[in-house]
Amino acid sequence: MARPSIKLVLALRETALRLSAPSVRYEWSHFGHCNCGHLAQTLTGLSPKLIYDAAFHRAGDWGEQAKELAQVDLGDRPALDEGALEPSYEELCSATGSPLSGIFAVMREAGLSALDIGHLEDLSDGDVLRRMGKNQTGLERNQRENVVAYLAAWADQLASKLTLEERRTLDEWSSDQASPLLLAAE
Repeated sequence: MARPSIKLVLALRETALRLSAPSVRYEWSHFGHCNCGHLAQTLTGLSPKLIYDAAFHRAGDWGEQAKELAQVDLGDRPALDEGALEPSYEELCSATGSPLSGIFAVMREAGLSALDIGHLEDLSDGDVLRRMGKNQTGLERNQRENVVAYLAAWADQLASKLTLEERRTLDEWSSDQASPLLLAAE
């Protein structure tokens, strides 16, 4: 399960809200407009085209690429959070050769694991599905309304695991008129 954080809860809610608008493009088979692509847009601020272009440096869907990049051996270099890699969206990552690694780094920093990314793409996390009253095969992964419901349920599930102080902060920020992720960055 994802690491609960205010930033991730806000990103999930913002993504669900954006996707609930019929005018927003949703296409499960497009890396920039699919389940993970929309969350990546929210977390990184990148356009769907940049996300799509980044994804095609490696084979596989979001879940497969997330697992592969999570297993990259960095040798004796420090981990990402220790400053070894400074991902750039214009250049290839020196360790992986993929600009998608920078996007995954942002997603990991928000609290997502490779497994979470795979579950989001397939709408398959058992805990989220149970929260929704569904079984393991309860949702079609390529239906906009299913994605919106899944994101909202996941956000609520993670919000329930935040500390009391974090939930108060989340409530304050959620009622504010400014972009929630801009507020979360403060």
